[in-house]
Amino acid sequence: MNKSYDTFSLAEARRLEEYALNASGASQSLIYDGWLIGYRRGSTKRLRCVNPYYASSLPLPEKIERCAQFYRDAGLPPLFRLLPFSQPPELDGTLDRCGWAAFERTLVLHMDLKSMPMPALPAVRVEIVPVPQWVEVTAELLDLADENRPGAVDRARTYPLPQAGAIVSRDGKVVACGLVKMEAEVAGLFALATAPMLRGHGMGRAIVAALLTEAREAGARRAYLQVSESNVPAVALYAHFGFTTAYDYWYRGLDA
Repeated sequence: MNKSYDTFSLAEARRLEEYALNASGASQSLIYDGWLIGYRRGSTKRLRCVNPYYASSLPLPEKIERCAQFYRDAGLPPLFRLLPFSQPPELDGTLDRCGWAAFERTLVLHMDLKSMPMPALPAVRVEIVPVPQWVEVTAELLDLADENRPGAVDRARTYPLPQAGAIVSRDGKVVACGLVKMEAEVAGLFALATAPMLRGHGMGRAIVAALLTEAREAGARRAYLQVSESNVPAVALYAHFGFTTAYDYWYRGLDA
């Protein structure tokens, strides 16, 4: 499944993955022989799947079956997330032969903030707000269930690294949003969304520009984000800012 992006080393990719997991809140996870087994419920699949990052020593069939049973016992769908540096290297092929279906290829894009081009932007007012407040006001746009909101606000309040939220409002309602989280001069963009009826009006571009500017002013030198390969309009939007593909990942699922 994976393609080769020879300008980005596997070591750099692994470190970028660590930044992204830290930013996403991967605290609900177990470490199993070099694999990170996430079990945080919600729509973010990378936090409720196996991330096979590091060297593996136990028999592979035994590990795969134990992970599948763990998710069944937890009432979650068994999922693996495969990357160019997944360990062991034969894992993807083994899962394929065992009936784990591949789906949802995602691109990890990155860019150098020092040379960031700034495309022409529409006259859209973007507001930068504290992240706990951002969680509250974007809940409807991001379809965050009421029962999950207190936990999300609490995670935002206790997050230990620099972060900021961006919103665009119309008639008192948030219609576009995004989030930036920073670690070691690297900024990750997350939760980029625009209300369906307002897409194509430049609000997404304005949000991305505001977040990248916020990150650069805070001292970040590089930025990254993740986007589904099938989301062609979003991939094109990010390319205008100088984002290029660092590497990709995909999921494999069992039990349909």
